[in-house]
Amino acid sequence: MRWELLFADLESRLDVAERAEVDAEIAERTRDERAAVALAGRLAAQAGARVRLVLRGGARATGIVADVAGAWVLLDAADGQVVVPLAAIAAVEGLGHGAAPLTEVRRRLSLASALREVADAGLPVAVESDGGTWRGTIASVGADHLDLVSEGTMRTVPLGAVLAVRAG
Repeated sequence: MRWELLFADLESRLDVAERAEVDAEIAERTRDERAAVALAGRLAAQAGARVRLVLRGGARATGIVADVAGAWVLLDAADGQVVVPLAAIAAVEGLGHGAAPLTEVRRRLSLASALREVADAGLPVAVESDGGTWRGTIASVGADHLDLVSEGTMRTVPLGAVLAVRAG
């Protein structure tokens, strides 16, 4: 009879040790999976939801997540659409915990490629940058800059300085 209790105690300790090992493995896998999640994936999971972006320097962009690529997010804001480079985001408010996978094509879409579409459409924009906000139309987009034309004056803005490009 004592041996039965001894073996039951041994089995209980093995169960506890096995459970601790499984819990540790789950925690490690969870940490590894979270480490692979990019901000773009988190934003993509919020498609159709409202988020508030705090940009470098304190500017803000608030709206419904309409589209996401590896380098930018498109919001439907109250005053029109706005493209925000992910590199310009200092913080996101209202972001859920989920993540959605981006296709390889989406991951590779750059800010330049999105702005070339805007340039091709000839739409008026407001380009918010570290140096100020300028209105006009995007005449062309290079590898790392855009040319904005307003009232006959062309201004070249490095893409790295762009905080947001708003419609209108």
